[in-house]
Amino acid sequence: MRRPDDEPGQSPGGGGSDQARFDVLYREQAPRLRRWLDARVRSREEANDLVQDAFARLLGSGARDGLRQPEAFLNRIVRNLLIDRSRRVSNRISHVPIDPLNEPSARATQADDIELEQMRGRYRAAVYALPPRTREVFLLHRVAGIGYKEIATQLGIGIRTVEWHVGEALLRIGKDLGQ
Repeated sequence: MRRPDDEPGQSPGGGGSDQARFDVLYREQAPRLRRWLDARVRSREEANDLVQDAFARLLGSGARDGLRQPEAFLNRIVRNLLIDRSRRVSNRISHVPIDPLNEPSARATQADDIELEQMRGRYRAAVYALPPRTREVFLLHRVAGIGYKEIATQLGIGIRTVEWHVGEALLRIGKDLGQ
């Protein structure tokens, strides 16, 4: 409760202004938190960013005025920030630089090239073995990149018919290729 003789910006009991208490807390806790975080994230810059974020959250929280142990609350904020960081890092796709050390262990051989060419030949034969209308729809969709609706309009057939022809082509080609 505020007494009439308390000055604005001072907490009851003469503990100094909120800003002064925050400054003292920052000077005492920030270096400790930076060292602790630096050991975990292995980046001084990121550790500094996390400390700044933690103090910004503490400053922005409405609960800071009534805290008996602001250090404990600050520690919890830092742990939560680390958890958020680890989630972001785990969702990142790893980057693999292209250099001589990351080249494939086995180069494509002449046999691989021959096998690939044979597979292409079998694929072409399977496509040309399709009934004419199914082949036409399949090629318009897969080779020309035309959508179902446009194919339906262009050929004067329904969208469901286009879907059936593409599905039928995929089934027949898969069967011909043994898949």
